[in-house]
Amino acid sequence: MDFWAQHKDFILKVLAGLGIFLVILIARGITYGDDLEDAMKKNRALTSKIKKLKIAPISKIRSIENNAERLAQNVKTISGQIGFDAADDSLEVTLIQRTLGYTRRFAPQTEAERATEARAFLGAIRDNLNGGFGQLRLLVREELLDEGNELDIVFHEGIGFQNLTQVKESELLQYLLQLELAARVARYALDARVDTVRSMRITTGEVRDLIPGANPDFLREYVVKIEFIGDQKGLTSMMNRLEDTLPRVTVRHIRVDRLRRPVNHIQVQLEVMATAINTEVPFKQAEVEEK
Repeated sequence: MDFWAQHKDFILKVLAGLGIFLVILIARGITYGDDLEDAMKKNRALTSKIKKLKIAPISKIRSIENNAERLAQNVKTISGQIGFDAADDSLEVTLIQRTLGYTRRFAPQTEAERATEARAFLGAIRDNLNGGFGQLRLLVREELLDEGNELDIVFHEGIGFQNLTQVKESELLQYLLQLELAARVARYALDARVDTVRSMRITTGEVRDLIPGANPDFLREYVVKIEFIGDQKGLTSMMNRLEDTLPRVTVRHIRVDRLRRPVNHIQVQLEVMATAINTEVPFKQAEVEEK
């Protein structure tokens, strides 16, 4: 009796707190009972699925990773053999530098000197896209055609940009690739001493995706067409240089017609591809992009 009298208030407070706690537990069970049960069912189902998953052994995972690395390296190697790496930050300067190197004015320069000239041209293009690019292509055209005139080789339609009136920022890389290839083919035609270049043209505007379902930024090809007349030796010389000099030039179409006169002369229609591969983007297009 003394204990009850002395501790009655404390005991009543503890019992009251316990009662409140029990009421909360009951209310929580009533309110969240179904949700908790559903969550537990989902967890059990997921646990069952996870247990059924077959995980490849570490050795196989490493083998897959090694194969992926080898494939990526192969793509980079191939890109250097048939075209240019579109992920290269200095690609625009490289293309301009190579283009200048096909002309008599800049060919005698060192690589460093041509690189300086190329950066200056690119700066002018950045300041005025159409004006700067127009200045570059006209200079290259005049240099090659003037040399052709001295060799009695006539370029009837220039080097292929006569129908290009405006360049968009998104198209600059395309036209730099085509200008490099057009200048290269013109250089080879001059060195092969063809009789005449009847036409040279490029494709303009947007280009269709080359590989259905693939990332459109992975591979790009742009056409340069040339039609010329020369002897068989000249054709052989041009084709050998297209094949032997890196990056090699992909030939999409060739037609050769023998002429009656002069003897051993032929007319050639040639379609070649300016190619760029972006080795830093995935080959497969992401699912979210396909929708």
